[in-house]
Amino acid sequence: MINNLSMLNKKFYILFIIFLISTAPSCSKENSSFQVVNLISNENQSIDIESCPPCEILASKTDHNITTEKWTNIEGGKVLKVNDLTKFQYELAENAYPNSYWNIDPWWMNYSVDPWSEYPYWGNNYVQPNHNFKECVDDELRWMCGYSFIVETPENYSIDYKYPLVIFLHGSVVSNAGSFEYRETTRNSFYKSQNDPYIYAAPIKLEIDWDSKKISDMIENIKQNLNIDENRIYLTGLSMGGRGSFIVAADLPETFAGIMPLSPHDGPYSYIPLAKEVKDIPIWMSHGQYDNVSSYYMAKEMADSLTLYGAEIKFKTLSIGHWGWNEIYSDSDAINWLMSWRK
Repeated sequence: MINNLSMLNKKFYILFIIFLISTAPSCSKENSSFQVVNLISNENQSIDIESCPPCEILASKTDHNITTEKWTNIEGGKVLKVNDLTKFQYELAENAYPNSYWNIDPWWMNYSVDPWSEYPYWGNNYVQPNHNFKECVDDELRWMCGYSFIVETPENYSIDYKYPLVIFLHGSVVSNAGSFEYRETTRNSFYKSQNDPYIYAAPIKLEIDWDSKKISDMIENIKQNLNIDENRIYLTGLSMGGRGSFIVAADLPETFAGIMPLSPHDGPYSYIPLAKEVKDIPIWMSHGQYDNVSSYYMAKEMADSLTLYGAEIKFKTLSIGHWGWNEIYSDSDAINWLMSWRK
């Protein structure tokens, strides 16, 4: 009798689970990628359900992925937080692997660092977002979605003036509260000429390397809402963002008037083969010769290769390790050199 009850309980449990799955809100198979995940019941019965990332709209590989929403809170000297592109789901970029391949911790699921907050505040002022994800969503797959980013407008911003755009790509793979606070320090360190004001944008990546298609869509999203001088779009970044500057510029060589890769990281693969793709873009780069995180020798080889291609290249060897970027960004000579170039 006890065994029969146990068998009945097992059947009812499985039927109940199937009922829950069949009646739960679902993600559209037509618009989203799915993974099969395995749930183990208390009775050791395996039940497969489909999981999806929290972005359902499949991003176009060729056209710009745009939204119909318009920014309404644009003021001079303000920082905006933009999540317009997080609804789009992107295919893996060339030479890229999923986060699971690298065993990257889904840090964005930790409290107080979710990059999809609606507000550009970090640390004590951070505002935790309240997600209402569908039942199928596996938030560990969020790296597949478009970038959330911040935008800073110059003082006295006017819709009648076309502004240069400076894009900053952060370093690291895993982020925490300290990472975001440091990036705010970096943003505030950028030299800003009163005579040549610019718009600053900083996306937040969740994958290991920067994705040029996501950056291209971000630029288009900014152009939809702010008056950008398309002949004066600049790209810079440090460490993983330094190598990201080469990766993105190599895929979008007609987009940038100049790039500034700082201490570009040497992994997961060499960026030296990209020299041929970026040789026609003016480049200001630097690297600490005592850097034990990112290879100085790879950076030097990249600079030498660019020189052989006849590129407009400035390479600074610094007597430091893997640091010193904020001092460079606050240097008027470095920023003015970068922004002196036009397409």
